[in-house]
Amino acid sequence: MGGRRQGRLRAGREDAGHAPHHGRLRRRAMSQLLAMLRPDFLLHHALYGGVVVGFVCPLVGVYFVLRRLVFWGVALPQVSAAGVAFAFMLQGFGFALFTGGEVAEKHLAIVGAVVFTVSAILLLTYLEQRSGGLSEGRVGTLYALAAAASILFVAWNAQGETEMLSLLKGEIITISESDFHAMLDILLAVCLAMFLFQREFLLVSYDRDMAVTLGRSVVFWDGLLYLLIGVTISLGVMTVGPLVIFGLLVVPPMIALSWARGMQSLSVMASAAGGLSAFAGFYLSYRFDLPLGPLIIAALAVLFGLSSLARAFLPQRTHS
Repeated sequence: MGGRRQGRLRAGREDAGHAPHHGRLRRRAMSQLLAMLRPDFLLHHALYGGVVVGFVCPLVGVYFVLRRLVFWGVALPQVSAAGVAFAFMLQGFGFALFTGGEVAEKHLAIVGAVVFTVSAILLLTYLEQRSGGLSEGRVGTLYALAAAASILFVAWNAQGETEMLSLLKGEIITISESDFHAMLDILLAVCLAMFLFQREFLLVSYDRDMAVTLGRSVVFWDGLLYLLIGVTISLGVMTVGPLVIFGLLVVPPMIALSWARGMQSLSVMASAAGGLSAFAGFYLSYRFDLPLGPLIIAALAVLFGLSSLARAFLPQRTHS
């Protein structure tokens, strides 16, 4: 009897010891979360920039999923990275399109990324319309060429290794105030255009003949959509790296596709999933001092898993 009583007392003391410990952990986690939301947070530009990228990238990724071009989301960020590496190589050779030191380097890198990305989109579209065969094979070939080109461009630049490593990780943590505001203005303009011209983009994506019948310029709207995609991917690669951009282009639209009832809701839900995952990844990175990019991907994976489980256990949606 005495042994059992001592065991219960020991267990009670252990529980009493664990309770304050868990309470401290919860208070610390909450204090760090509140600190992130304060205006004077040291990394607030990085936080807001990452969340904005998380909101905007799924808006263009929706068209990859709807057009069944998911593998484009793999290849195009790598092509954009090759464009950045090419720009760094030109800088190493003394070519200067802009003046202004580090700012000029970033401007040239963005131009290189946009030119490479839009050119790749146009090439893939042309081959899709003119050639037969497997489109996945062409996308895979483009990805391999872009990856190889990135390595070669870095090898030809004496200082390219450090720049490429920074590119692959993304530079969101060290983003300056001016870069943040420039990125914010551009991505907000992209977001506004995606919603304002959603009907036209959807029409040329699904029924080009109907678009021509209705007097829409297929070439113009395709070109505008490709430009918006190129700018978004290029800025995203410069900010959070190609791996995270691939995840944000593909996973949020896949999550939203199971729940949305129309294009408007699909875009909003995909954007919300991307922004939430970016915020969660940043919080975990700040909380546990871990790399940001992989944690954003992990947050996307968890959200995708929860969505899939919810769809599996909830009654199937009926279509009218």
